[in-house]
Amino acid sequence: MARLLGIDVGTTGVRAAIFDEHGVLLAEASEPCPCVVPAPGRAEADAESWWSAVCVVCRRLGQSSPLAEVDAVAVTGQAPTAVLLDAELRPLRTAILWLDVRADVEARSLEATLGPGRAEAIGGNRLHAYYLGPKLAWLRAHEPETLDRAALVLQSHAFVALRLTGEAACEPSTAMLCAPLFDAGAGRWSDEAARAVGVPVRALPRIVRAHEPLGRVTREAAGATGLREGTCVVAGGGDFAASALGAGVVDEGQACLMLGTAGNLLVPMTERRFDARLINSHHVGCERWLCLGGTLCGATLEWFRRVFAPGVPWETLEQEAAAVEPAPGLVMLPYLQGERTPVWDERARGVLVGLDLAQARGHVYRAVLDGIALGFRHCMDIAGEHGVRFAEVVAANGAGRSPLLRQTLADALGVPLTWSSTGGGGTLAGAAILAGLGAGVLGLPRFARSSTAGVRHEPDPRARARLEAVFRRRMAIYQALRDV
Repeated sequence: MARLLGIDVGTTGVRAAIFDEHGVLLAEASEPCPCVVPAPGRAEADAESWWSAVCVVCRRLGQSSPLAEVDAVAVTGQAPTAVLLDAELRPLRTAILWLDVRADVEARSLEATLGPGRAEAIGGNRLHAYYLGPKLAWLRAHEPETLDRAALVLQSHAFVALRLTGEAACEPSTAMLCAPLFDAGAGRWSDEAARAVGVPVRALPRIVRAHEPLGRVTREAAGATGLREGTCVVAGGGDFAASALGAGVVDEGQACLMLGTAGNLLVPMTERRFDARLINSHHVGCERWLCLGGTLCGATLEWFRRVFAPGVPWETLEQEAAAVEPAPGLVMLPYLQGERTPVWDERARGVLVGLDLAQARGHVYRAVLDGIALGFRHCMDIAGEHGVRFAEVVAANGAGRSPLLRQTLADALGVPLTWSSTGGGGTLAGAAILAGLGAGVLGLPRFARSSTAGVRHEPDPRARARLEAVFRRRMAIYQALRDV
């Protein structure tokens, strides 16, 4: 029986799991690997710490399931990241992460250089500090010698795959988040955009499919991780797309909620229907486009616990919130690191409106859950403008362990929500599927049909009506505060 290893390089740590070919979880491990916020709006990480964490989690997995029996490996990860390597494939600086929004000036400058709407015409996405192009333009403006020395610019998962195999590549799911560098129609890097950004095309890795075999575990990597030398490693992809794949969400009309540090509403599309208010990308493991609506999810919850309830178990916070009715008029805008979709406002910040002396911590926690859920609702409305209709949403990853959040999401979105907890979360399961597809031991249709079981939440009409009112108040609050 086949053994498949999925590795995920997250914003706050590295996780890995081994599955059999039927999707049964055999072993799982994780290692904290937090990012650093050196200044407001900035977020960085040491790429070598990702590799060290991968070695640690692989060794732990080997204590439960023999790594010599692993048939194939796939690595997924956060994106877009700027991992710059020199000619000896060593990091030139700490990696700039997806939630880093320092490059707002460069984003506007790139738009002026390329011309209005040109970035969207090339890659389907707007110019914003979130995307890789402005991040590299910031380096061109502020650290030109670093960018001049860069022999390769990689994504988080591609860096780990390089350490495993000695081979470098990128695939469409993360390449599209390198806007405006990737030409979505041609499926290759854009010379025009690379000139505007100031990065040589030769520093951008080759493009392959996410489940395409990239290489094999080298002797050095085998010694560091405990994997068998020669084990197949596929290209991997963005954690968001792998999460949808792991949840069995591959067809139009389905949607996946990735509830990690970032939250993403993932919507597969059979035809190219880009809307720059959302993030436009490509799916993994299948020929589908994938649009995303994102808001901070797990990061917002962790912030709440750190500030309002340090050391308090999540179960206690859930009980406190479930014991109270939502406070009328209490609204949170969870823009703790600016906001991406659909407002694209890097200057936005978190706001709590409507606090009073009668409220307790549980009321505020409920407002936080409302704020997260209504961010997704805003994005779902935009997908609906393009004719996408949802029968059900599948939720995956760590923050989905909250029953109260899951029910709030179902109420806000107005559709049934299924919680997919199989295999430690959608992303790791998706990575394992990519490994299995690349090794030829899995077929996507069989998996997609068998990956939607889980706990089901039906929307409550009264709660939905309340959240509709909160949503209207939220929109008015943002408009009123945007200029101040």
